[in-house]
Amino acid sequence: MKTMRRFLSVALSALFLVTLAAGCGDQGESSTDGEGGNTYEITMTSFDNASTVACQLGTKFADLVSEKSDGRIKINFHTDATLGNETEQYDLIKSGEIQICYFADSFGSQIASGYDPTIIPFLFTSIEDVEAVFDSPLGEAIENAAYENGNVRLLGLSRRSPRLLTASKEITSPEELEGLKLRVPEIQAWVTVWNSMGANCTVVSWSETYSALQTGVVDGQENPIDNIYANKIYEVNKYIMQTEHLQSVNHWCVNADFWDAMDPADQEILTSCFEEAADWANGALDELNEQYMEEILADGTVSLVTVDKALFQEAAASGIEAVKETLQPEAQEYIEDYLAG
Repeated sequence: MKTMRRFLSVALSALFLVTLAAGCGDQGESSTDGEGGNTYEITMTSFDNASTVACQLGTKFADLVSEKSDGRIKINFHTDATLGNETEQYDLIKSGEIQICYFADSFGSQIASGYDPTIIPFLFTSIEDVEAVFDSPLGEAIENAAYENGNVRLLGLSRRSPRLLTASKEITSPEELEGLKLRVPEIQAWVTVWNSMGANCTVVSWSETYSALQTGVVDGQENPIDNIYANKIYEVNKYIMQTEHLQSVNHWCVNADFWDAMDPADQEILTSCFEEAADWANGALDELNEQYMEEILADGTVSLVTVDKALFQEAAASGIEAVKETLQPEAQEYIEDYLAG
């Protein structure tokens, strides 16, 4: 891992020096001779497969920015973890070696650690409830924590499809989780909740998940349907449970030093273009996910299993409570108020 980070740092530093030699200033910015304003060459990265909804959003965002800035602002978008996985992206954006990227649930578990209740499985029952967190005073505390810990500003949010459980066997009730070897990422809240329900969690990197399922190192995993589709998880897990246990968003972040140095008018271009791209992606999400599911189920070898989500949420109560106790008081209060109805 350290070798990879050193390689990425050297590669990005070389790219940055080339950009400077071409006439750009700090963080890819330079003044133009005409009335168009500053020019920027921005590096934006994704750890996801290029076919995912998030990456399609990123491509649309980059195109809109180029169009609305008359080419002054160029976003070079690197997908498929070519510039690092999600953990490596965190180091790169914090230092300013990349300018824009997005984080899924590691945003709440690492960057805004202690403040973000939306990382807790089986807690929020709708995406609207998740978005409401970021529109509340707690949302401001989350953004402040992200700035203090990660040196990032939150450019905006985009919806993800709900996370679904997949396994090598059919699971119709929480009791059937007992002893299931479940792959999870390195997010302690997820380990706590799933283990409290009887699963046996194993942390496996996303790049190694397919082979871990194929060889029986783990029996199941959980992810949004576009990730299940893009990474062919259905080839090694023939049962997809409609648990929808985590309603979540992607947190699109920009390096704070880069952002704060931008002209306010150019900040507005990025903000408005992101909002337009996110609105498109949010609107297309359900249709795209239906297409993914249809393709997965087409040959009849994969089963879609309906479950009683309320029963799973009830079974997760002790785990949710245990995670809640690790959060800051304002996050604990938000959870208590939410559960009280």
